[in-house]
Amino acid sequence: MPVNSFENYPMTWKPNISKTGEIPLYIEVAQALERDVRNGQLKPNDKLPPQRELADYLDVNLSTIARAFKLCTAKGLISGEVGRGTYVSSDVLSNLPMLDQNGLEHCINLGASHPLYEQNKYVVEILKHIIKKANISSLLEYSETSGRVGHKQSGQRWLSQFGVDVPVEQVLITSGLQNSLAIILTSLFHFGDKIVTNSVVYPGIKNIANSLGIQLIPIPYIGQSMNLDYLHQLCKNEKIKGIYVNPDHQNPTTIDMSEKERTELSSIIKQHGLICIEDATYSFLSAAQNTPITSIVPQQSIYISTVSNSLSAGLRVAFLTMPLPFLEKLKKGNSDINVMSAPLEVEITSQLIRTGVAQKIIQEKIICLQQRNKLVDRYLSDYQVQGALNSQFRWLPLPLRWTGKQFEMMAKEKGVQVFCCERFIVGSAIVEPAVRLAISTPKNMDELELGLQILRKLLE
Repeated sequence: MPVNSFENYPMTWKPNISKTGEIPLYIEVAQALERDVRNGQLKPNDKLPPQRELADYLDVNLSTIARAFKLCTAKGLISGEVGRGTYVSSDVLSNLPMLDQNGLEHCINLGASHPLYEQNKYVVEILKHIIKKANISSLLEYSETSGRVGHKQSGQRWLSQFGVDVPVEQVLITSGLQNSLAIILTSLFHFGDKIVTNSVVYPGIKNIANSLGIQLIPIPYIGQSMNLDYLHQLCKNEKIKGIYVNPDHQNPTTIDMSEKERTELSSIIKQHGLICIEDATYSFLSAAQNTPITSIVPQQSIYISTVSNSLSAGLRVAFLTMPLPFLEKLKKGNSDINVMSAPLEVEITSQLIRTGVAQKIIQEKIICLQQRNKLVDRYLSDYQVQGALNSQFRWLPLPLRWTGKQFEMMAKEKGVQVFCCERFIVGSAIVEPAVRLAISTPKNMDELELGLQILRKLLE
């Protein structure tokens, strides 16, 4: 029994553990915390008792609580700040399927970000051409794990248009962004490692990191820039292994990193020996070619360029480039997870690049997006909605009477699906209320216009 009585003591969390000895105590405490989060007893942003207080309450060693909290932090359940204490993560219940269509039969979908589909007709024509080739059967057989030489040459050409020039031997073909992130995190990182990123970020990396026990640490914004002084101090005080950045049309905020910010960030990456994961998913939308961080610190950066948004959602293909010291590990990770990427999909992608049809698709998509974004600007002109005319989605800061989650729920009741900022928050980062509007997802301009009319009325 505890030395002190906690019967009437006001604690923010009083876990129930059995101490049967069947599993280690620290795991039992961690499981109790996760269970109470899932059942609603602990809610996002709830403050947990101090570790020593919890150890006294449970009559266990302080080290048991410390190990339990470390495990829960790695799983993304809690986060702590020196001087503030430990809190249940803001996003602990928000990692919902982003492409789930359930319940959207009567909704205009501005939530899940789908690429435009009108240009799939060009992909179909390329596919018809490939099927007529005499050696089509070879595309249905096992192939080199890292990709065929001809396909990697197409990848090399694809990467060069974004300012990334590398030998073909340093090109690796994978099955899209999510797959690439899984390969990178399992190959180069370990349980308990820390990766810094923006305070709101693409949820895919959150889910993978949580499942692998890799901790994402949010870096706050100053205006529309990452707080690099905060990042520098964090790297000095903590063992940070990597950084994940999405410098062009960042998902979800649409923010582009300035050239100055890229240079200063690269200096920090170099100084602290970080592994940089540069997600270039939306770089094809940039009106002017920005300098890739990978081209500034090539010996520490992995560059991911996917084609599912730029060319066709059905092509789950990505081209990776990496420093030579990482190459064998990533090739092995690719082999372990994929065996290989589908040669038929990669051949279609390769043909699109070689024939110049890829550029035609991109140009048409940008024209369509510009038309859609002009509609957004017209209906939401009274609000500081972020994003350029080329953006595939927009970031709408909300009046302070709303939370993002409240607005998402109310919009859905009115017939429009949007995604709230809480879905993208890392750990217990504090961000202004906002929602992401996936303006490329509605089937046509009329549907988009109706959705915007409903949102404007809701905002008013």
